[in-house]
Amino acid sequence: MAFEIFQRQSQHVVLSRTASLPLWEQLYQHLENLILSDKLAVGSRIPSEPLLCDLFGVSKAVVRHAISALASKGLVVKLPRKGMFVCERPKESGFVTSNVSLFEDMMARGASIDTKTFAFTTEKADPEEQQGLLLGPDDDVVRITRLFRVDGMPITHSVISFPAAKLPGFAHKDIKNRSILAAIKQLYGLKVVRADRWLDAHMPNALICERMELNDPKPLIHIESIGYDQNGERLEYYQAYYDTGAARIRISVAD
Repeated sequence: MAFEIFQRQSQHVVLSRTASLPLWEQLYQHLENLILSDKLAVGSRIPSEPLLCDLFGVSKAVVRHAISALASKGLVVKLPRKGMFVCERPKESGFVTSNVSLFEDMMARGASIDTKTFAFTTEKADPEEQQGLLLGPDDDVVRITRLFRVDGMPITHSVISFPAAKLPGFAHKDIKNRSILAAIKQLYGLKVVRADRWLDAHMPNALICERMELNDPKPLIHIESIGYDQNGERLEYYQAYYDTGAARIRISVAD
């Protein structure tokens, strides 16, 4: 039955030996599309290598290369004496390349989000906040230090700052398990419409390692971001450590 379903989904697929893409990559793309489009559900069995060879008219080397690429992406798993099966899809985040917050992005993907706030105060802007938000040394910011968990796994430790003059009384609001940007839009009518972001790899300090539950400290993706509101003014200065072990960062490109 499983093979019949697979065969039906693949009956019109022809791998071309004259195409610019190698055969293994054509096969990989077809199988990836079946999985990501949910035409092959999680737990579905992938036909054996000999059956795939017969079905697509290719060699074992082509099939093995395609399956290896799928496995390296976490889409299939080969179980000894049982066969190949579709895995639960790896968690991904696209918030780095969009104007939505991590909270909104992961909620839209169906993840369970939990937040822990370590600080939510109004303070004098530090030098980085002054530069990021174009503030003076006597200006205040609303500063939020927060940990995100996705399905129970720590994913980011972030420090987010906003000009206090734009958000009067915000430090007294309840933001537990809420999107900060959504709350600001609701309360003040302000939203981030574009952002400049920089990514590099940093080793987090001992406190952040503890909060991120990193028993074996490792470099994490460090994100620095300046967000602009609908008036073109700087609204958000954001620094975060992001653990791709909890969810990969997805970047989509097109011509």
